[in-house]
Amino acid sequence: MLTDRIKIVGAFLLLCGFFACADKKAHDVPEDQLLARVGDRYITAEEFRHSFEFSPAPLRYGTNPRKTYLDYMIKELLLANEGYRLNLHKTPYVQSRLRRRRYNDLLEAFHLKHVHAKVDLAEEEIREATLKSTVKWRMIIWPTASLPEAERAFAEATKTDLTDFIDRQLAQQEVRRTDKSQFETDWLDYLELPPEILAKIVDIEMGKPSRPFPYGDGYAIAQVLDIHREGILEDELAYGPRRQKMKERLHNIQADRIAHALMDSIITPMDVRVRGLVAQDLTPPLYEWVQSGLPDGRSLFAELEKARASRPCLAQINNMLDEELVSYAGGRKRVRDFIDYVDYNRAVFNQSESFEDFQSRVITEIGRMMKNDIFVELAEKEGFADSAAIREDLRLWEQKWAYDIYRNHTLLDVQVSEQEMHDFIRTRWRELGIADVDTTRFYKYQNDAHNAVLHEKQLARLESDLERLRQRYDVWINEELLNSIELVDDMPTNRTSYFIRKNFNFEAVMPTVDMKWANL
Repeated sequence: MLTDRIKIVGAFLLLCGFFACADKKAHDVPEDQLLARVGDRYITAEEFRHSFEFSPAPLRYGTNPRKTYLDYMIKELLLANEGYRLNLHKTPYVQSRLRRRRYNDLLEAFHLKHVHAKVDLAEEEIREATLKSTVKWRMIIWPTASLPEAERAFAEATKTDLTDFIDRQLAQQEVRRTDKSQFETDWLDYLELPPEILAKIVDIEMGKPSRPFPYGDGYAIAQVLDIHREGILEDELAYGPRRQKMKERLHNIQADRIAHALMDSIITPMDVRVRGLVAQDLTPPLYEWVQSGLPDGRSLFAELEKARASRPCLAQINNMLDEELVSYAGGRKRVRDFIDYVDYNRAVFNQSESFEDFQSRVITEIGRMMKNDIFVELAEKEGFADSAAIREDLRLWEQKWAYDIYRNHTLLDVQVSEQEMHDFIRTRWRELGIADVDTTRFYKYQNDAHNAVLHEKQLARLESDLERLRQRYDVWINEELLNSIELVDDMPTNRTSYFIRKNFNFEAVMPTVDMKWANL
């Protein structure tokens, strides 16, 4: 059985070239780095190496995995070339994705230069943090709306302890809606504890409630339920996974501080103002839409246009699209801009636990939209869009999306008849990987048979098209370079799938070959 491993890589791995290679043009590729040419387009050794090593294992099967994978890449580039010839790369499908990828590339480049590059961690700070992380607390926290209420809770809790106090409070509920476990935390170390909580519990006796402290929009008291101390070797303070993990956490904490300070210095003179009434009017219909389910794989604007007549919440949003949501020195943002932001950042809204939580997220995300737009605008002014790394990234993704749309265009009319499914089950059922089959129970195997026949017919259509395209576009392969590229391609590795995502935004680092080529 194949082992699937999910691996997250940092933003630095492939994008450090944003600055070092800024003067290098995307098409200035040395001849000894050209692995293949397909028409006017090409595949570099570096492109192949990353795509190969980051790809799902089934695409690297066979006696010669390198050649197999390169053949898939060439097939995709042949189809992409035809997509370019038909101007399919100019369609909204490709252009909208390119705009979003370019936006995210610029945002990431700005963060790398102006935030992450300015992080400076002292050796003693890392060692001290690693040592402190060996102590973890598990607590119970009782939140209140005000300081006087927290003081009263503290006075009552000190008579016994906080757990007993919470039990008594919950027992007074006519209908038990909450459980004591909802007030308990997981194991937390000192970096996971807000400073105001840490200051109250660090010296307190276990089993005793803390004095009130600010908590969310109110106050709270806390009590330590348990403390766990781990041993650590002196060597672990100098190197190893525990130290590295702590170093990454410290880096992210310092980077957040730098980003906030940078944003404050930029946004304060801009006099940014959110139109509270507009945001207030937008939130209920947007919440209703999110709760009912945003359209999968379709633009929110397309859905607004399509369903506004039948769904009042969509009609309300549609009528607000041109209303001003944010004003600032030199410009404004409309509701339309925020819906576009929501379209590409759906996950954060889908995670809302209540309407109140959703309201808070809307305000937070309006602020994040403004911050990101300002950072991207500054990145544009600094010329990041002309960097070799961004241009190369967009070249690869444009080719990938040109392939996607041409493939879909070519296979649009490929259908599977019921007779073809019956014939497959009757004569080729063993290919479904089952021990036996009852051919009279067609419904049981119908979906599997449909997918198998459809995949076969699609590959046949593509192979026929590829024969034609090979006559139109010259294909050249540097076999010597292919065999000499340094790859991690031993047998165990080739049986392992890696799903590589950026730390910055969890987007794919680079395109890999379409899994549909594998005959699974």
